[in-house]
Amino acid sequence: MNKITFNKSTLDNGLRILSSRMPYTNSVGIVFLVGCGSRNETDKLAGVSHLIEHVLFKGTKNKKTPKLISSVVEDVGGSINAFTDKEVTGYWCKIPVENFCEGISLFADMFLNSLFRIGDINKEKKVIYEEIRSSYDSPANHANLLFENILWPNHPMGRDIAGSINSVENISRDSLLSFYKKKYTSSNTVISVAGNINHNKIVDLISKILHKYKKVNKDNMKISAPKTNANFKLKFINKKTEQVHINIGFAGINYLDDKKYSLSLLSVILGETMGSRLFEEIRESRGLAYNIGSNVQYFKDTGSFVIDSAVEPKNVQETIKVVQNELENVKESITEEELLKAKKYTTGKMHMRLEDTMSITNFLGFQEITSGKIQTIEDITKKINDVTTSCVKEMANNIFEKTKMVISGVGSIDKNLKNSMDNYFY
Repeated sequence: MNKITFNKSTLDNGLRILSSRMPYTNSVGIVFLVGCGSRNETDKLAGVSHLIEHVLFKGTKNKKTPKLISSVVEDVGGSINAFTDKEVTGYWCKIPVENFCEGISLFADMFLNSLFRIGDINKEKKVIYEEIRSSYDSPANHANLLFENILWPNHPMGRDIAGSINSVENISRDSLLSFYKKKYTSSNTVISVAGNINHNKIVDLISKILHKYKKVNKDNMKISAPKTNANFKLKFINKKTEQVHINIGFAGINYLDDKKYSLSLLSVILGETMGSRLFEEIRESRGLAYNIGSNVQYFKDTGSFVIDSAVEPKNVQETIKVVQNELENVKESITEEELLKAKKYTTGKMHMRLEDTMSITNFLGFQEITSGKIQTIEDITKKINDVTTSCVKEMANNIFEKTKMVISGVGSIDKNLKNSMDNYFY
């Protein structure tokens, strides 16, 4: 793979600009990242970050309707969207190279000149209510929300990113604007661009259109690290479904910890491919599930390791028992062949993903907004290849403590099954 080169500039107001030149591409990926998300919210303002993300698309002084905003990108064949996560909010577009200036100018206009009309805010609240209802209508999403709520109890990390219908309903325009002004500041924003572009041209453009973007961040809110459960937790919600959707997991580690490479490889060995241990045992050997997988999440002071699947109600207990056995087995034995395959899978997937302008944009931007420094592909590949079987087994023993396991489930759990589960685990 060709080496990813990039340039970084920091404006006088603290705004960071990253760019990577990809000479043979016809598209440009652009993302504006703000260092705030649902964990920055009080209980009273739960969902405000997500609401702001929605409202910024409703109209500006220059483009007064959502259609006029989206048409800047979509009318030339591009894609535009946004997202809110626990620690980051982002606005992105992928646009033809000849139109990238318009894409950057559009997001600048949204950041500086959004109208925040009360009618638009109320309309978007209704849209978000349906988004929240949709999450709870999906047993898989519901099980994941329940898992995070148990893993990080009484903390914003354990809440739905969208908040609740009640919390969103009670967010006033004044409180929304107050939160916006505290978080959407130049020192808390990163702009990342990738494609057949010139860094100096991008810096000049952004300097001109965002020179009024406020620098000072007067936000004094302290962000505490979540306390994870010290004891085993099991919680099921009865819902009429054909399958029970299960999450089995543990607290993980933060993204600044280099041991994350061992944990990521452990996840690949256990459940990220059709040749993984869990897939082989749960699906191929026993036919208990159509699919089973594992994944890891990393945040600034915590993380999670989650195994998820969906099985027939009568197979719930057996599935969990098999998973537990595999977690114990991986503590004792990992072969060099398994680890080598996991390394090839991880590095190969990363290299293929980073052929796209939008992927390069996110690769650079997310590292900058979360950690303030950027690791190269070469650095990351070396750290992956330096992991030994001993490192992975040590990580398994540190993470997979049965007494700290969290299990959530959503589906048809009758009284007999619930009692048998309680008896099995307690």
